[in-house]
Order: sequence, then structure tokens, then C-alpha cells
Amino acid sequence: MKTDALFYRLFRLSPRSLFRLVKLNLQGKYAFESITVKTTEKRFDGFMKRTDGEGPNVFVEIQGYDDDTIYWRSFREVCIWYEENKSNRPFILIVLFVDGKYDPDNRMLSPRPPCRLIRKNLADCLKGIGKKAGVLTVLKPLLLSDSKKDREKLPELVPRWEEEVRALELPEHETDELTELLLYAIVQRFRKLTMEEVKKMIQLTPIDQTVVGQELIQIGMDKGEKKTQKKTARSLLSMGLLTPAQISQATGLSIKEVKGLKNSIKQ
Repeated sequence: MKTDALFYRLFRLSPRSLFRLVKLNLQGKYAFESITVKTTEKRFDGFMKRTDGEGPNVFVEIQGYDDDTIYWRSFREVCIWYEENKSNRPFILIVLFVDGKYDPDNRMLSPRPPCRLIRKNLADCLKGIGKKAGVLTVLKPLLLSDSKKDREKLPELVPRWEEEVRALELPEHETDELTELLLYAIVQRFRKLTMEEVKKMIQLTPIDQTVVGQELIQIGMDKGEKKTQKKTARSLLSMGLLTPAQISQATGLSIKEVKGLKNSIKQ
């Protein structure tokens, strides 16, 4: 499941929600961004630097697949970043596992204080927050499995989640973005949902009024015509929230065709 973009948009909108999720107590204002370590061209899922004073640099890795080298790789990239940027600030490395099964539990390095390694399982983090999750509500669909039993819960859960988002009384553009992120999380987790099922669940914000909704509706309209299929695939690729396999399934293009379009966009 491709979750990098989901977390990036959420933590960019609300940097402190990351601290709340992993129970990290840091003072001051932080800005969330994605950075690339030039030497290896490795992109961190997230990087946070305090913008109103001195504070540790925070590196974030969101792990949603098996990788026995995740700890070695993450520490290596942190070290290379410091070599390139000559920073004297301590660091905190957060490795957030979308599912605990992806944690190889083979870390052999421990940073010396004041530097820290924080490894967390998303499900444990969200359960620890409780009912009042705030903006982190948009991650709740990731706690469910793509099973028939959990899909049957969605008509009741989705309006409740959306109500929780709107109850935050944030500026309208932030509320709209969080609502879309909730929809992204649902689509990512439940790949077997039909267009009609998604439309029925979103009550407070009609799905055809959201960016992701317009894209999904367009998919249904465009099936069957190669030219429009490719146009829709390019649009979804530019959003960066669906895998080539998901776009292939949605548009009718082959995975090879989708990957070819992805490469052409990069160029």
C-alpha cells in the first residue's frame, strides 16, 4: 500500500500531529518536508526542522512493506545528511510501521543521547490516542483490514470519521484537505470498493466535490477509451497516492503501460 503521500500531506498540514502520534514532546514550531540525500538520491519520507529556535532535526520513515535493512538504511541516510549539511543539531529518527509485522526488530545501533531512535507501530499509536484523535482521524481506516467484515463496517464508520474531522472547526480549506485525506486512506486500504460504495459512504462532503472524487468518477467515465484512460492515469500518477497496480485496475491499462506513463512524467 502506498502511504507515503498520505502521511506527507497530513504532517505537512499539521506537523505537531506527528509528535502527538508518537508521543514526542518537542517545543517550538516545526515545518514538515520531504528531503533527498544527494549522495544516494534517497528521499526521506519526512524531515522536520524547528523554525523558531534551536531544536533537534527529526527524520521520518514510514514503513509499509518488509525490509530487513530498514534500520541500517535509515541510520546511513541520517549520517550522510549530516555529512552533507554540517549541522550540529541532535537528531531524532522516527520509524513508523504501518503494520507491526513490517518491523524486523533487528536494530543493532542505538544513537547516543541527546539523539534518539523512536520505533512505533501505527495501530498502537492510534489506539493510544483514543477517541479524540483530531486530525489523526484520517488515519483510522488504516487500522482496518481489507476484509468483507471490515468493509461492512464502513457505512457506519466513515460518516462518523468525517463528522470528527468537521468538528475540529478548522479553516475551510484545511477541513476539505483532511476530508480528502480520509477518502484517500479509505481507497488505499479497501481496494475492492466500487465507485457506488464510496459515493454512498461520503455524506457530509459529496464525493464529486472533492479532487479525489472527481478523479475516481472520471475513471468510471473513461474506461474503454485508450486516450482517455491514459489521461486519467497521468492525472492519478501526478497525485502520487495510488500504486501503478491500483491505477491499472481502475483504468483498464496494463501495469506496463502505467509504469511507462510514470517514467514519461518523470522525464
